[in-house]
Amino acid sequence: MTVIINALTPVLALILLGFLIRRTEFIPSSFWPSAEKLTYYLLMPAMLIHSLAGKEIGSSPWLNILLTVGGAILASVLFVMLGWLTRRHMGGAAFTSLFQGGVRFNTFVALALAENLFGKEGLFLASLGAGFMILIINVLCVSAFSVAVGHGVFDLKRLARDLVRNPLIWGCTLGIGLNASGVKLPAAMDGSLVLIGKAAFPVGLLAVGAAYQPGNLALHWQPLLTSCGIQFLCKPVIAWWLAAATGLSGVAAGVAVLLFSVPTAPSAYILSRQMGGDHDSMAVIITVQTCLSFFTLPLTLWLLR
Repeated sequence: MTVIINALTPVLALILLGFLIRRTEFIPSSFWPSAEKLTYYLLMPAMLIHSLAGKEIGSSPWLNILLTVGGAILASVLFVMLGWLTRRHMGGAAFTSLFQGGVRFNTFVALALAENLFGKEGLFLASLGAGFMILIINVLCVSAFSVAVGHGVFDLKRLARDLVRNPLIWGCTLGIGLNASGVKLPAAMDGSLVLIGKAAFPVGLLAVGAAYQPGNLALHWQPLLTSCGIQFLCKPVIAWWLAAATGLSGVAAGVAVLLFSVPTAPSAYILSRQMGGDHDSMAVIITVQTCLSFFTLPLTLWLLR
C-alpha cells in the first residue's frame, strides 16, 4: 500500500496545486492555454523520443508482451464502443473523453509501481510494454478525435492529416526509429531531451487541476462511470487472460496486468484541449480515476499474488 501511495500522491498533489493556482488567480488565466500548447508540441514529444529511443529489447519476451498489450488495447477499444452504444445520445466531444478515459494509461504511475514492486527487471519490462502502448494508443486516440469531432463522418483525408500532423505520433515514430536503427543520440542532445521531457508531467498535471471544476462531476457522470468500469475492471482481467494465453509468467505477467490497472493519463487532457474534445469531462475523469486507484490498485495487486 505504501508503494501505491508514494506513486499516486505526487499526481494528486500536482492536480490539487493546479486547482488552487487557478482558483486563487496566482497566475493569470491566459497562462494555461500557452502551457497546454507548450506541453503538446514540445515537452511531450521530447519525453517520448527520449523514452522510446533508449530501450534495448535484447532477449526479452518482446513479442509476447507486444501481443498482450496490443490485444488488451484493442479489447479496451471494444469495451469503449460497447459503452458508447448504451449511451448513443453522447456527443462526439464527450465520446473522446470516454475513449481516452478507457484506453490510455498513466505511464508515470505504471513505471513507478513496476520498479518498486518488481525491481529493475520489472522497470525494464514495463518500459518495453509502455513503449509499444504509447504508439498504438496515440494513433487510436488521434483517429477517434478525427472521426468523433468531425461529426462522426469518416474522412480518410482528415484522418491522415491529423495523424501526420500530431506531434505525439511524431515523437513516438522518431523514438522507435532511432531505437530500431541503433543510432545513439549525442549525450548533449539526449540530456536536453531529458530536461525538456521532465517538464511534461508536472505542467500537464497542473493544467488538469486548473481545468477541474467540482460541479462538473455531476454533469459528466456517464462517461466517468463507464471509463472507470473499463479501466479498473475489464482491462486488468483481459490483460491477465492474454498474458497467460501468450505464455507470459512471473514478473512479465505481473507487469502486463499492472500496465492495464493504473488510471488514465494526464496527457489525455492536453490532447482533448488541442483537438477539440470535451476537456471539462476529461479533467473530471483523470482526477476521479487517480483518486479511485488508491483503492483499486491494492485490490488488483493483492489478486496478482
